[in-house]
Amino acid sequence: MKIATWNINECVGITCDLDNQKTTDIINIKNIEEIINKINEYDFDIICFQEYPTYINAQVSLTNEILNKTSLKYYAEKDTYDSYLFNGGRVGVSIFSKYKILDTYYTLFNNPHMIKKSSSGNVYYSFDKGIIKTIIRIDNINYTIITGHAMAFAPFDKTEFDYPDSYKPLEELIETYTNDNLIVLGDFNTEKLFQIIPAIKGKVVDVINGPTTKDYYEKRGEVHMDYIMVNSQIKSSCVYKIDNFSDHYIMCADISKDM
Repeated sequence: MKIATWNINECVGITCDLDNQKTTDIINIKNIEEIINKINEYDFDIICFQEYPTYINAQVSLTNEILNKTSLKYYAEKDTYDSYLFNGGRVGVSIFSKYKILDTYYTLFNNPHMIKKSSSGNVYYSFDKGIIKTIIRIDNINYTIITGHAMAFAPFDKTEFDYPDSYKPLEELIETYTNDNLIVLGDFNTEKLFQIIPAIKGKVVDVINGPTTKDYYEKRGEVHMDYIMVNSQIKSSCVYKIDNFSDHYIMCADISKDM
């Protein structure tokens, strides 16, 4: 089974910080075409998206494009904030699958309600970030798939260690479903997830080894922000990354049930 996680940067293909905010009136349609092409080229069975535009405008729907032009026919999505990169959009997290989604549960990371005033005088607030838990049945085996997008603390001159409770809902989900065939994918905006939530040590392992982003706007270079975590019932045979228009690589793994 081929799985992947991909922060698509709202399909816009630009990066920004709160002192250099960039906004466009429309996303780059070529980026939507690239998303479709990547899905079809690599034939993913399950892919999770962060910074996913659940609503672009009345004429353009990324969700419809994926459902109509790829083999991924089942999905769940959770939007939580207005786009900060293109006007009029809504953004969140999503999961697409070749296989039927039997159950879906939505929750949020705890919002620390951070505030920052930019050099231009604009005031910015941290917005809610979503988590999706699904159960997907493949070859008569149920898999619990958890995906999410954690807070970005650096733009507010904070770190994840200032607000570790932000990760509590993710921790609780992993602990609740630790005995399932568990896979956890997403952009968790920390290189030190197992230090932030040490309770998950020994319950899941991250199969990614190395950076998952390009040169971050915080000037940290390439960093490990994206995770593919599995428990002892799942084994991975291949882990790889794919370049694309976003500031995050597509992080992929071939996995199977450990018999």
